[in-house]
Amino acid sequence: MKGRMDENFEHKIRKAIEGEKNEFSSSIDKLSDMLSKSWAPSPPNISFQEIYEKAQASKVISFKKPLLYTIASAAAILIGAFGFLILQNPKVTPVTNELGISVTKIVGKGYLFSSDSEKLLALNEGESVGSGQILRTEPGSKLFLSIAKGEGMILEESTELEIMKEGKQSFRLRNGSILVHLHKNLKKDEFRIVTQTGLVEVRGTKFEVRESLKEGTIVSVLEGRVAAKSISEPNRGEQVLQPGQKIRLETKGFQRTFLSSEEQKDLGSKFLELHVDEIARSSEKSFSNKDDLFNEYQRLERVLLSNGETLEGVIVDMDENFMYLQTLEKEIKIQRDSVMEVIQLR
Repeated sequence: MKGRMDENFEHKIRKAIEGEKNEFSSSIDKLSDMLSKSWAPSPPNISFQEIYEKAQASKVISFKKPLLYTIASAAAILIGAFGFLILQNPKVTPVTNELGISVTKIVGKGYLFSSDSEKLLALNEGESVGSGQILRTEPGSKLFLSIAKGEGMILEESTELEIMKEGKQSFRLRNGSILVHLHKNLKKDEFRIVTQTGLVEVRGTKFEVRESLKEGTIVSVLEGRVAAKSISEPNRGEQVLQPGQKIRLETKGFQRTFLSSEEQKDLGSKFLELHVDEIARSSEKSFSNKDDLFNEYQRLERVLLSNGETLEGVIVDMDENFMYLQTLEKEIKIQRDSVMEVIQLR
């Protein structure tokens, strides 16, 4: 009698795995979701019977309650099946997360795949992703990423972004649009985005990069500064964009323009969704020469005070009462009402 009941349980579980709806379908679906993170493409021409027979070799712990027994049986079958698939693919390697990139929020659906496999893996909030992998969003979907402390990104709809293996914090925008927010107090010279027509190196804090076959690469800067290079015209060097500017990189060259007030407003509203951790600014930062200071902030300024004194450096922040100027030696605090004029040197 018990043997027949066991066979009946296993028969229904097998039917649920194959897609038939019964009283065990919900448990099978949940177990499948938990196990779906295994990075293993399905080998061709393997029948359920073969997988099932492999799973039967696993030991199954018996429970007195039918529901617990059912779930345990289902888990054993699924684990055996997934284990068999992984054994059939010895080249599969576990995902490493040396960059600390994690999925913080998903609106709609987001997927993960690799350059050597088009098999899509559905992403979950809180999941980690690593170098060599490609992220994809569906139409109407968004994917929020935490890259590191003080660094965040949004993949907008219909976007593909590859996490490159070359260097730290390097990405390839294959198609679509991304929003990037780097905290203003971070050192940003290692962060870069490669597209079909150019290279974007971050000097700033909030910007958008769009990539399409029709328009090429379009970079729009809301805050901070971003340097863009055209692959077709490398001899012209990098073009440094200021807040409120954008550049279009094409195979024939590039074109710089200003964002309209409507474009700035729209871009600002997009960034309301993207928050990053606060990073304390170091007031003891120093530089060996003006070129190093300029390379860090992409600008150099002269401040004229009411007492006739002149200071040179970069204004890194200000509030109601003070202006904070980074000089070669350190950051200094200046009373705002003592400032007569600020001159942009370069």
